[in-house]
Amino acid sequence: MKRATWLGLAMAVAVLAGGAVLVLRGSREEIKWRTAKVDRGGITQRVTATGTLNALIQVPVGTQVSGVVTSLTADFSSMVKKGQVIGQIDPTPWLTSLKAAEAALQSATDSKANAEIVYRRNLELWKAKLLDDNDLDGFKLALQVATANLETAKAGLQTAKTNLSYCTIKAPVDGVVVARLVDVGQTVAASFATPNVFTIAQDLSKMKVYAAIDEADIGQVRVGQRAFFTVESYPDKQFKGVVSEVQLNPVITNNVVTYNVIMEVDNEPRTTYAPGAGKAAAPVVKGRGLGLGQVGTLEYTTARYMPPGSPVYNGNLALFPGMTADCSIVTNRKEDILRVPSAAIRFNPASFIPMEEVAKPAATAKPPAGAAGASVVSRGLVARHEEKLWILVNGKPRPVTVKAGVSDGMFTEVSGDGVSEGMVVLTGIEDYKKSANAGGGSPLGGAAMHH
Repeated sequence: MKRATWLGLAMAVAVLAGGAVLVLRGSREEIKWRTAKVDRGGITQRVTATGTLNALIQVPVGTQVSGVVTSLTADFSSMVKKGQVIGQIDPTPWLTSLKAAEAALQSATDSKANAEIVYRRNLELWKAKLLDDNDLDGFKLALQVATANLETAKAGLQTAKTNLSYCTIKAPVDGVVVARLVDVGQTVAASFATPNVFTIAQDLSKMKVYAAIDEADIGQVRVGQRAFFTVESYPDKQFKGVVSEVQLNPVITNNVVTYNVIMEVDNEPRTTYAPGAGKAAAPVVKGRGLGLGQVGTLEYTTARYMPPGSPVYNGNLALFPGMTADCSIVTNRKEDILRVPSAAIRFNPASFIPMEEVAKPAATAKPPAGAAGASVVSRGLVARHEEKLWILVNGKPRPVTVKAGVSDGMFTEVSGDGVSEGMVVLTGIEDYKKSANAGGGSPLGGAAMHH
């Protein structure tokens, strides 16, 4: 009986052990790995941001004198020439100041002439020994004071003339009026600051994009890099530009640091791809600093302050000042390099299976020299995370340490002794619900979390 009992127990243990093996094997068989191959190709690394379009040169036009706006001869979309009169401030008080300055000048001129006569008469008396030296010096000083007063009066007259000329507002450059900030009858005060009356874009055929780049990405941006952007008006059209300026002044908003980057772009006629393209284009006017413009008349515009027949920009260029641009700056481009889907870099099978199921790295596998993810063990330095790819060896995942390079989000450059073209690497699993119970982690990798 004892021998039969021991045999029965042995058989029961064997059955249980075999069942456990089958269960473990079944759990492994439930995991269906997603894989990808290391291939060769190109990667374009980009920095994205949102920016605002403006004219390349945009000039605010103000007035240096205070007064009531009596007339305007330009309005929104007016095409103006340098020196053209576009507004008028009431000159009445400044005409009064001019007359007062002219009267002061006449008085100072007469005073100097009288002082000269007196001085010359007394000089003759002094030569005849009939006048004391001190008395002559007094007449000489009076002449000098009269001369200085005359120069002051001349300067006052010039100031009055200048202020009167400021009442006439002229266009400082050739361009298109993009903003009118006052109306006829409005009073402008130039006591503490110059009030703006118009804003003129010198050349709408050249535009620039102001974009705020995050501090994490600004180190990759350089002058001369290619840039692409789209605007909501033409979502299927990609405009090309170039980075022309990287400003060093930080902009801090809610503890977020950004830097302004300026990209220049050539504006394009929207008739080339707007709805209805292919029809005969409207006549255009080309002029120095004007770029492309279309002549209109007052009958075809809504402008209130333009004389009939004034040239009007009718918006035949695609890009308008103030448009929002979704920008993409090309910071790096590599061709014919080893690359893997970026998911392979982020994946960690330890999230799905116990660590004892993971194959140990090959003894010959070493981190690439200078790898960004290589561990650094030195005084004062903390060991850094290693970038790894995972391959299957005898059905078990095995890590391969690599150096990660440029990335466009979809693909990442990889290099290292253990990486070769065509290598099959793990990128994920097919059925997370079944296999996640083994490790309890995230499909993107990382160790299992235990509570």
